[in-house]
Amino acid sequence: MTDDWRVDDLALCISRHERYPPEVRPGAVFTVRTVLADMPDLVGGQSGTALNFRDVPDLGPRAAYCARRFRKITPAAPDDFDAEVIDLLAGAKDRCR
Repeated sequence: MTDDWRVDDLALCISRHERYPPEVRPGAVFTVRTVLADMPDLVGGQSGTALNFRDVPDLGPRAAYCARRFRKITPAAPDDFDAEVIDLLAGAKDRCR
């Protein structure tokens, strides 16, 4: 199971492991490059989903970032204002033809 993580998801760091590079810290946001299922925990804990990110150093050939230390950022659905702007832009496009 991959906890619904997918490549190109945005991940918000919520806690930092001491082995992580300094840029991987709470509050930082990263783009998922790889999702690994059932990755063993290095300190003997539960295996689980692990992630690698774009523009962030890999931890090594047999290591990755624990997905439990990140939260998936999902974009919000368009609200009424967004829908109105989309409709106006679509109408303007039709008039330009």
